[in-house]
Amino acid sequence: MKNTLILLASLAVATATLATAAVPGLAVGTKAPDFTLKNAAGADVSLKSLTKAGPVALVFYRSADWCPFCKKQLQALQADLKKVEMSGVRVVGISYDAPATSASAAAKLGLSFPLLSDTGSKVIDAYGIRNTEAKGKAAGVAHPVVFIVDGKGVIRAKLGRDGYKDRPESAEIIAAAKGLM
Repeated sequence: MKNTLILLASLAVATATLATAAVPGLAVGTKAPDFTLKNAAGADVSLKSLTKAGPVALVFYRSADWCPFCKKQLQALQADLKKVEMSGVRVVGISYDAPATSASAAAKLGLSFPLLSDTGSKVIDAYGIRNTEAKGKAAGVAHPVVFIVDGKGVIRAKLGRDGYKDRPESAEIIAAAKGLM
């Protein structure tokens, strides 16, 4: 059973790697743009402070307020959080949601990992993942992409899909993280 899970995770990473060219955003091997964003409590959190303890999975999502696919992804990450952290990465969510919206969503969804607020979508733009086709309340949202950034601030993996309904899964994040070791 364990070998089957490892094989499935490896297959998922291989599939994601082939699809990476179609995934928007900065390339693997690029220095990740540093940022300082507000967490759900309103405190400043920088990428530099996050990566001091090691690799971080930056999970860009559209909105934990109105996007059902985002809520499902965040809850799945929470369910697998211990496994993901055991692989050597910490999970951090980033969206254009305001800190109060992130705090409310974290409470409703039972999330224990930080949600950071990029209310002006400047970090989303810096990572090259703004969905420019999104209009109305969705204007400024990110394409749902996961970047794994190492302790030196370099992007070591990029996971994503074509479209916003299907998201990178915990097993892919775990496999990509294990590939860093």
